[in-house]
Amino acid sequence: MSFPVTFEASRELSVLLLEDDPLDAELIQERLEREGLCVALTRVDSDGAFTEALADHRHELILSDYNIPGFHGLTALELARRTRPRLPFIFVSGALGEERAIELLKLGATDYVLKDRLERLVPSVQRALREARDSAERQQAEQRLRESEERYRLVVKATRDALWDWDLKTGQVTRNDELWAQYGHGDRKSDPAGHWWMQAVHPEDLPRVLQGLQALVESPEADRWETEYRLRRRDGSYATVADRGFLVRDEHGRASRMVGALQDVTASRAAEAEALQRAEFAQQLIGIVSHDLRNPLGAISLSASGLVHQAALNERDAFYARLILTSAERATRMVRDLLDFTRARLGGGIPLHRGSVDLHALVRQVLQEVGLNHPGRELREHCQGAGRGLWDADRLAQVLGNLVSNALQYSPKDGPVSVSVVGEEDAVELQVHNTGEPIPAGLLGRLFQPLQRGEDSTDNSRRSIGLGLYIVDQIVRAHGGTVDVRSSAQEGTTFLIRLPRIPSS
Repeated sequence: MSFPVTFEASRELSVLLLEDDPLDAELIQERLEREGLCVALTRVDSDGAFTEALADHRHELILSDYNIPGFHGLTALELARRTRPRLPFIFVSGALGEERAIELLKLGATDYVLKDRLERLVPSVQRALREARDSAERQQAEQRLRESEERYRLVVKATRDALWDWDLKTGQVTRNDELWAQYGHGDRKSDPAGHWWMQAVHPEDLPRVLQGLQALVESPEADRWETEYRLRRRDGSYATVADRGFLVRDEHGRASRMVGALQDVTASRAAEAEALQRAEFAQQLIGIVSHDLRNPLGAISLSASGLVHQAALNERDAFYARLILTSAERATRMVRDLLDFTRARLGGGIPLHRGSVDLHALVRQVLQEVGLNHPGRELREHCQGAGRGLWDADRLAQVLGNLVSNALQYSPKDGPVSVSVVGEEDAVELQVHNTGEPIPAGLLGRLFQPLQRGEDSTDNSRRSIGLGLYIVDQIVRAHGGTVDVRSSAQEGTTFLIRLPRIPSS
């Protein structure tokens, strides 16, 4: 009679056989192979050989006679259980009384087969291997569960989050120590139906939170919940908390359990509110700067300009008129820089109004205007190649005016300032160069950051608030270009700007 084989036929089964009779060993091997098992049989017949063979962990099954000259099968069982407790051990022996067989099973034997009933051997082996495999899988699962529970305990100890576990069938809510430490009241071990929590949630927030939970539980598919609300602390004050939960459903799709974590976000929400207030203030500042300051400054400049051009003014009055005009123009530049800085900081960037611009002509115009305010200074111009592109003319004039004025301010009075424009196929390169002391190395890397400026003790009336180069960088970036600077005692200082002729998108 043939029995179905559950052991993989393609894999060799390594069997340790304790048997002193070679003929019986052959019969046992023949019976195993006749039933379809591929067996690698190792036969031993003494205490020392058996002990040595046990150390070879490749064996998957032990078959043992009960009576071995000089070595009892019971001793072999005890040794095997000490060294290889999960290895199946089957006695294959002559006559065994029923009481003795039961005793062997109690002592740890997997099964027993009488030598005159070897037809039971293969089914016994199959059952033993199956039970060993199931036992190993169960132990592995239990080990994974223990490791998972240990990880959970460690996470609970390590986290500052307040964790909760809600059994929807019983209504019982379990919470970790962190939650009770921050918000708990009364007995932490008993909170049926979440009574403590519903009393701790701010009354104005509770209806909304409960409605969201109910919608999640009644939803056929949703499994995640997230909301913010106010939760009363132990001292009676309220914290703003972010609560996130995950819903577990049973095999019928019904909500059975919900676990979640609660974080105190009071500080971050306060910081966000403060940042929003700062943004609102910045918006108000733009309105003030763009209207309430620029308009009166424009009127002062216009009036002072009219006085300067009156020939009837005596020398003293003409000096004061020019001083008023210069100061008004400086204040206007500062207001413009503040306005651009605020817009850039709000994230909107510098606004552009693009149009067809001839950069060669724009350079000549700017140099002429700057030269009027710096009589006697040498300004050089070099233009090469095509100079047209889609740019904002007023913004580029602002860039050029700023760079040229800086070059004049930070260079010797007898040193020239050069502006060159070189047209390429898809871009134009603009350079502004001056001689004199180089930019300090410590300042060079942060030159385009706001509120950075070099030391200039020669003309305090022209000192800015340190936003000029930051605005230059922002305007060039808005055009899709780049700005860089090189500065050394031998070569002087050169600002290099590269502008694409047309916007990339």
